[in-house]
Amino acid sequence: MSLHRRKNHTRLLPLALLFAASIAHSQTPEANPAPPPAPQTTQPNEASPVLRHHPRVALVLEGGGALGFAHIGVLQYLEQHHIPIDLIVGTSMGGLVGGLYATGRSPDEIRNLVQNIDWDRAIGGRTPFPDLSYRRKQDRVEYPNRLEFGLRHGLSLPEGLNTGQQVGLILDAATLADYNLKSFDDLPTPFRCVATNMNTGRAHVFDNGSLARALRATMSIPALFVPVVIDGVTYTDGAAVDNLPVDVAKANGADIIIASYLDNTGGPQTTPGSFLATTGNFVSIAIAANEMRSLEAADILITSKLQGFTSTMFPKSAEIIPKGVTAAEAKAKLLDRFSVSDAEWAAYRAQRNSRRQAQPPNPQFVTVAGVNTPAALEIERSLRQIINQPIDTKFLDQEMTRYVGYGTLNAAGYTMIDRDGTPGLNINTYPRYNGPPFLDLAINIDGSDTQDVLFGMAGRIIFQNLGGFRSEWRTDAFFGYSYGVRSEYYRPFTPHSQFFYAPRAYATSTRFDFYNEGTKTSQYQINQSGVGFDAGYTWKRSAELRFGQDEYWYSVTKRIDFDNLSIPPQQQSVTSLRFTSYNTDNSVLPFRGVNTFLRIERHEPSKGNDPFTLAEARVAAYLPLTAKDSVFLTASGGTAFGAPPEVTDLQGFPLGGPFRLGSYGRNELLGTQYWLFQGGYERKIFQLPPLLGEGVYAVGFFEGGKVYNNLNAADELESEAYDGSFVLVTRTALGPIYIGGASGNNDHRKWWFGLGHVF
Repeated sequence: MSLHRRKNHTRLLPLALLFAASIAHSQTPEANPAPPPAPQTTQPNEASPVLRHHPRVALVLEGGGALGFAHIGVLQYLEQHHIPIDLIVGTSMGGLVGGLYATGRSPDEIRNLVQNIDWDRAIGGRTPFPDLSYRRKQDRVEYPNRLEFGLRHGLSLPEGLNTGQQVGLILDAATLADYNLKSFDDLPTPFRCVATNMNTGRAHVFDNGSLARALRATMSIPALFVPVVIDGVTYTDGAAVDNLPVDVAKANGADIIIASYLDNTGGPQTTPGSFLATTGNFVSIAIAANEMRSLEAADILITSKLQGFTSTMFPKSAEIIPKGVTAAEAKAKLLDRFSVSDAEWAAYRAQRNSRRQAQPPNPQFVTVAGVNTPAALEIERSLRQIINQPIDTKFLDQEMTRYVGYGTLNAAGYTMIDRDGTPGLNINTYPRYNGPPFLDLAINIDGSDTQDVLFGMAGRIIFQNLGGFRSEWRTDAFFGYSYGVRSEYYRPFTPHSQFFYAPRAYATSTRFDFYNEGTKTSQYQINQSGVGFDAGYTWKRSAELRFGQDEYWYSVTKRIDFDNLSIPPQQQSVTSLRFTSYNTDNSVLPFRGVNTFLRIERHEPSKGNDPFTLAEARVAAYLPLTAKDSVFLTASGGTAFGAPPEVTDLQGFPLGGPFRLGSYGRNELLGTQYWLFQGGYERKIFQLPPLLGEGVYAVGFFEGGKVYNNLNAADELESEAYDGSFVLVTRTALGPIYIGGASGNNDHRKWWFGLGHVF
């Protein structure tokens, strides 16, 4: 999926473009020598007497991201007109299409495969929320963005915005049967692909080894995808050094070279003021230089006219593929000279099909590479059920994704292996280079009061497997309108146990606005510092139950005080039971699933203050109607079991603010008991490029609730509160950005905006 020469590559990653340009400009003829001749193996035309006198025809496929789907159309034409291909060579997306054809698939099979891929998920690169472990789901909920850095070698960005996990799984499944190759000449159609050797800056031609890893390497766009390491050598996308590898075909004995070229020039001219556009054009020119000699050296050049398309338009395969057919038809007179008779074509097809691998054998064992013994044992144990069973690639894809969901791996994949004549399944894991530890960052903007917008930042440092497998030390620091630090050490009782214990310490100061009869009159800081200890049980990915004890010091600092609240400092002992489950498809704006939360706390204040008990529950259910529409219903409530507001003070139950009775100010309603129901509809109205975010959503919902024993005394607040809200939410790489408003009874109206967690 290379980035090159296109005038409308403005949506592609500028870092990847600059990197590719630097490699391209660093090449000299000596730095990019012709690859060595292919291994001497039996070629299809040698094996079939009827094709013995036919010239050896090579098809060379250019890189070009989604534009490369046009190559499928070229292959359709060649097969329809009985033009045999004896060698196929490609770079990047050309390598992917060529590699799939080389395994014996027909163009129609390749078309069906690419059209069934969820390209947004594959290119977006994030592990889906349901596949994260419970601890990583907590991270995604509390830090709902992509601002993650490694700390193992100092503060560092990830090696790429996309680990390549989903793309790797697609390739693993597609090439699973082709595991016992001595050479890529053993494929139904001999194959070569080109990647950039980052150790030398030169082109590397893959002609043997793992076919899946070779395809993953040729498509590894720098800065976009994590590079591929094979036998200690780092490889990236081959576009920078040989994007149309005609020279490779010639070096491997081709008599006739057909080159499939992708042309989408002639689109709208970019303006100098566009950084992305200028960078894209610069790199397009740089990479075009390594294609010029190839264009001249090809015997037949098939040029697919792709104006109006860009290399990121992966969902447009149905429109791009026919462009390749049209391009081949334009060269029909030249191409049809190499057509063979029906009998010869049948012999060629039979010989090609005879080399196609059948379904892989049932694995008799499972091995794991790349991780330490406890992690390997966990993986092996989870895969025992597949031994001596037909391989289910969907099951394996899900399991690999869940392994990555623990947070310590860039990717995990699978391949068949042979050990002393016995077939087995090898799980390949690729640990993250830059951590642990990791640093998550978050930017928070609270515009619930547009006259007093609040800003904050937060960071979370995570040390994983510290002191034992699956143990971790997690520390949060935050500042702005709230500030403080929290730290917890989480440790399972045994490496594979779901039972755990977790000591913690914290010191926080949280802003709390106080309202009197609908007007914000005072501002306080709630200060808490203490220690706690929990024990509990985690249901791997979905839920956690905790029972704990805290000892902390509690005080309220007056910043602006017109209400004369008097809350003396006190020490509190709190016994708590908490249950939280995440069973939805997204952390910010779910479309399907159910989330639940329950807490019960017994507070025992010091200095003769009355003890009290708090209990609260919330259930949120989401039901999809179509791929773009969903409805939801939430119900929540809490009680202090009759304790008066003077006892619970600011530790009672607040309502008000966006997504929690939005026509009221944040925490405007505060009491000892409440209920709240919400029901609404959400629709995805716009898809963002995968690297920028997920999409733009319109959300409308109705809310009804009530707070009892309101500390903010006002007659109207003793009745039920209702409102309707409308919000636009954009799920971006920086986090959810929202703007909306609500109108309710008792003449309450507000508009608001923010950056941070939504539901």
